[in-house]
Amino acid sequence: MVLRSSTFSLLIFFFVAVLCGQELPSGGTPLVEPVRLSPDRLDTRFGNDAMSSGQIVSVTHPQFDQALQVTIAKQPANTWDVGANTQITSEVNKGDLLLVGFWARGTSDEGKGGGVCEFVFERNGGDYAKSVQYLVETPPKKEWKHYWVRFRSIADYQPGEALLNFQMGYVRSTIELAGIQAWNFANRITDDQLPSSELTYVGRDADAPWRVEAAARIEEHRKAEIRLTVVDANGHPAAGVPVHLSLARHAFDFGSAVSAEMLTGEGDDFDRYRETLQKHFNAAVIENGLKWTQWAGNPHEQPRTIKALHWLQDHKIPSRGHVMVWPGHRNLPDWIKPLEQTPDALSQVVDGHIREVGYAAGEMVCDWDVLNEVFDNPDLTKVLGDEAMTHWFEVARAVAPNAKLFYNDYAGLVRGGFPTGHKDHFEKTIRYLIDNKAPIDGIGIQGHFGSLLTPPHRLISELDRWGALGLDIKITEFDVTVPGDQLRADFTRDFLTACFSHPDVDGIITWGFWAGAHWKPDAALFDKDWQPTPIGEQWITLINKEWRTDETLNTDQHGKVTLRGFLGQYDVTIGEGTDAATSRFRHDDSTTDVTLRIE
Repeated sequence: MVLRSSTFSLLIFFFVAVLCGQELPSGGTPLVEPVRLSPDRLDTRFGNDAMSSGQIVSVTHPQFDQALQVTIAKQPANTWDVGANTQITSEVNKGDLLLVGFWARGTSDEGKGGGVCEFVFERNGGDYAKSVQYLVETPPKKEWKHYWVRFRSIADYQPGEALLNFQMGYVRSTIELAGIQAWNFANRITDDQLPSSELTYVGRDADAPWRVEAAARIEEHRKAEIRLTVVDANGHPAAGVPVHLSLARHAFDFGSAVSAEMLTGEGDDFDRYRETLQKHFNAAVIENGLKWTQWAGNPHEQPRTIKALHWLQDHKIPSRGHVMVWPGHRNLPDWIKPLEQTPDALSQVVDGHIREVGYAAGEMVCDWDVLNEVFDNPDLTKVLGDEAMTHWFEVARAVAPNAKLFYNDYAGLVRGGFPTGHKDHFEKTIRYLIDNKAPIDGIGIQGHFGSLLTPPHRLISELDRWGALGLDIKITEFDVTVPGDQLRADFTRDFLTACFSHPDVDGIITWGFWAGAHWKPDAALFDKDWQPTPIGEQWITLINKEWRTDETLNTDQHGKVTLRGFLGQYDVTIGEGTDAATSRFRHDDSTTDVTLRIE
């Protein structure tokens, strides 16, 4: 029997107490009743344009003899367009300990790789709030592999209010699922009493081949030769003089989103916030204060945001502006929606807001996200047309002539690095702006990572794609929230390394750094007591230690020292003790020649 549309039902779900030879602890309640599901209990979906199909096939395996086989012949617009799901039939409370196990195998890319699917436990309809997302890349040789997914429910659910969902629309592939079971252990046991397949990503190993290639790119693109000549008061070479060179500020942006309240407040934590920002970051973006809803909706936000921008400017921390136009009604003041009936008035109001925030920020902002996330927020362009996007950039250029102007979106690097309709729309939008002569300078690529971690080699491939568009690239919103401190730290290390190694990337902005003022505290670089988290330790190690030049050399007979150093601003000390002289220079070119005179 072949299943070819969502009107057909999946004919397989096995719920058993023992799987893979491992007996589970007692006390679990099946999430779905009856334990052995009837054929009409799981729904399949194949999308209107996905050219996908499904069928039940006979297989040989000690634990099962049938499997669901899904074939994706064409990449769907969204990963969730192809898949299978069932509703829970028992009650789940917030914080309940849940366990789902399943077997999977598959092939993709004409047999060159494994199949790909994502298990999600989520609300049925509405906001689709997810308790877990677990990405599976099956072995490439069509070998069965078993997975345990252990997690806590993030909400209360009555029967039918949550789904066990397998999303399969990642790549052209054939995927088979079998031997599926799901249990609720509530709070009767601890997490570590249940099995859990470690979430990880390809390329995490210390000897992964991509690391050698990344190190070579960093050496080539992030460092260059410094030739420094020291002369005496008469202009003669000063031989044998100790010279200490220290990178004071990277040319590459290692920045953070910041809270205007924390930058402008008074007290111990506010002081530590400002001190930590200055010590570990060289760029910033006001997290919320320049967004239209906050800017227009809170009478305290405007003066506080401007004060924060002045503080950043006074402390020589370049600031990005986020965001001029976020064109969905959920991100706009409530009074904007009625203006849809008068498009000319709507256009004038949007133009006026661009000018207002642009003039208010002035030269304190070096980059502007002119436009943000059109794929998910098309309300204004539906009324004003795509040509409005080009117009918004023109208005922004007029009000901020010296700032670089960016289009910002979140699809560029996430979801495992696999193709998505959102990613294609991201590129299409940028090409539209370029083709229509919009004054766009850069691409802002967000990087909010959940469990669908993108392996480093795919990060590089994705960045190649965006680099081919010929614009500046910044990673504008980075954070990672996955189970386990070590996994978060390892991925942060590898994400930073991959992006820093890519010649087309100009900077990385983490979306907050202190757990006391972070939208996702588990992703913070510093905990509430101001101690570095494992993520923060990786940030500090890479940026302030591994990718930092700090050397002392003696001038040769010609008064010269030569070294290869990271690009950026340098402090240099010549001589020792009370006779030492200090200076500063920029090293931003392929070769920097500096002559310093000592008296």
